[in-house]
Amino acid sequence: MVKKIVLSALMDDREISSLEGEYFDASAFHTIIDYDADVYTDQGDLLLKFRKGVIPKSLTSQALKSYRTQAKVRHNNRGASAGILDNDKLPKFVKELHNSHKFRTGFVKTDGSVSKTRVGNLAPSNIAGYFDTRSRGRRTAIPCRLTTFTNKHPELWRQSLPFLERCDALFQWLVPDRHKKQWMKANLTPTYNIGTNVLTTTAFSTITLNYSWRTALHRDAGDYHDGFGNLIVIEDTDNRNTYEGCYTGFPQYGVAVDVRTGDFLAMDVHQWHCNTEFVDLDGDDTPTVVSPRTGKPVLREWQYNRLSIVCYLRDNMINCRTSQPTRDEITRLRQEYQMRYSNR
Repeated sequence: MVKKIVLSALMDDREISSLEGEYFDASAFHTIIDYDADVYTDQGDLLLKFRKGVIPKSLTSQALKSYRTQAKVRHNNRGASAGILDNDKLPKFVKELHNSHKFRTGFVKTDGSVSKTRVGNLAPSNIAGYFDTRSRGRRTAIPCRLTTFTNKHPELWRQSLPFLERCDALFQWLVPDRHKKQWMKANLTPTYNIGTNVLTTTAFSTITLNYSWRTALHRDAGDYHDGFGNLIVIEDTDNRNTYEGCYTGFPQYGVAVDVRTGDFLAMDVHQWHCNTEFVDLDGDDTPTVVSPRTGKPVLREWQYNRLSIVCYLRDNMINCRTSQPTRDEITRLRQEYQMRYSNR
């Protein structure tokens, strides 16, 4: 049985927004969900829908093989989700900070000049699929492009598509109204739509891959506002560093979800969310790594076996069209959607 939960806000919008980039431990959440549940705000807005064990192991295992290595690559452009600037988490090439703000900073290069690039804390977080901005240093007529992973590893990407198509089917089943809007918009730019072929297109353009990463309080930027986020976790069987915790939480409402392998979470990524702390299960103290900037040991949680995947539609993919959609095109897509999903 699916439990319906209705929650009131514990903080107003001004208070929660002032905590952007902060971390929240599990003690901040009065409700931890590890069962089938639908959660709404007391204003009637859907916050999340969670289902246990709905993705077959055959699909999660293949996705793990495809994404494991790429997910561990660290980037410095994750903004508030990577937390407030921390000297020990900045890239090694940052020798001196310049014009710093809360989540990003300019820096002085080794030749003494000031870089035009702004960076934030390093995070093991990457994208796959398609993206709506140009690569750094490249000039193209149309900004939409294949991501680096999808371009360089087409076979790994192809092998992961049945997993993503299963996620799309779960999205449609749980949140059909949001899925239809997102699918319609995604299929206005079919070149940049995730799917095996024209018969199995999804409502997604992009996925984000995170490996053993505890995010700070943030709201996702660049996603289609009328759509919905999809979060899946796969525990890496080749990594002995098991864990508890790292719940996906909405601190404004005091609710968090324990997403594990095979589970599916549809969530409103435009609400403030974050992850709780990892709890070590292998019996050892949390190992340390060396800071890339100071050379000193720093407590770091990137060793745990949690790979998370977020599936979504980039809002600006529509800008890659060369013309406005016609009425006939919209009608055709509506008919196609009806035929494709009416029997599910």
